[in-house]
Amino acid sequence: MADQPTRPQGILALLPFLVTGALSLNIFRELIRRGVDIHVGYYLPSAGGYTRDPCDDLAEAGRLIDLTQAQEDTASIRVSWGDHPLIDLTQAQEDTGIATLTEIVRTRKIGLILQVGGFYAYKHLPYVKEREPDTRVFDILYNKIGHTRNHFFYERCFDGVIVETDDMVRYMETNRSSQSSRIYKVESGIDLARFVPRADQYDPAGGFVVGYLGRMSPEKNPLGFVQLAEHLHAMLPSLRFKMFGEGDMAAAVRDRIANGPAAAAIEFVGYIDDAADAMAQMDVMVVPSVFDGRPNAIMEANACGLPVIGNPVGGIPELIVDGANGYLIPDTDYPAIAAILRELTSVPSAYQRLRASTRAMAEERFDRVHMYDAYQRVMHEALNG
Repeated sequence: MADQPTRPQGILALLPFLVTGALSLNIFRELIRRGVDIHVGYYLPSAGGYTRDPCDDLAEAGRLIDLTQAQEDTASIRVSWGDHPLIDLTQAQEDTGIATLTEIVRTRKIGLILQVGGFYAYKHLPYVKEREPDTRVFDILYNKIGHTRNHFFYERCFDGVIVETDDMVRYMETNRSSQSSRIYKVESGIDLARFVPRADQYDPAGGFVVGYLGRMSPEKNPLGFVQLAEHLHAMLPSLRFKMFGEGDMAAAVRDRIANGPAAAAIEFVGYIDDAADAMAQMDVMVVPSVFDGRPNAIMEANACGLPVIGNPVGGIPELIVDGANGYLIPDTDYPAIAAILRELTSVPSAYQRLRASTRAMAEERFDRVHMYDAYQRVMHEALNG
């Protein structure tokens, strides 16, 4: 009989908030279905401008942990009463966060903590690690911006780091000062059964739609897409444009479209429940990100037979092969993008061949089953290796 694990097998995943369609939540749900003991904690009650996932399934299973009360503000909290001096409660607040996480680790038999996408727990994790030295601590880093900088302040408390791309592997190896953590590369994937090519053939008479699907946030560069659409509209007036997504920049994007020279050609749809429905309304998708990791949208588009024109930044060059499933072109190279679109719209047979090649590449490289298997292997090694 195989030896039974002697270390705690629970996993605590710490997220800033719960967002519908989030890759991390999809991964955790599948691993739970496979029998992995995962608990999900979140620090903010709202999803920061995005549609919140209530995670009722996790709550009903007793796997959802509300950490909103333990969340500490980055600023000091001070109070005064009458003539009494100000009282700084920062340390008390930090102690509460440390105690809360430590209690969760002990009562839920946590052997691995995953820090996923937020920054609230970073200051607490070294102290939790000190109190529970046998608990492994991993960071999951999708790109080089946002909370990632906090990793390097607290890197000595991490036993491992999970990234998605070779670009991030190089970034971590170049910038870290400690070799205490091991770097794992786990490529993300998508549901090939959910994202499928549309049944109809492209009809040039119906108009050619260039689309954007993503967060309305600076790193995704939605205003860059609007600027590109305006230039393309001037060169190829028959093109139409659609934008799907939500976020803090949504109002600014709407205003820019309304006051720009291509307002009649650009439709801002906003949030859509199903990304596949959005992609069924496009003929080509543009990803104009200024920073990015391994965008799900590119893989989902390819699975729908949708070619992608992507900015060659971050992990995007690892996803796109010129002429096979799209093109790597800076979003500001308007003549080059116009030339590609002119060819695709004038030779429908070439466009259909590209769509078929795009789907074939997705089937070969982007199946999410490989991602789930890889995450499960890494989690097992983290807990027992």
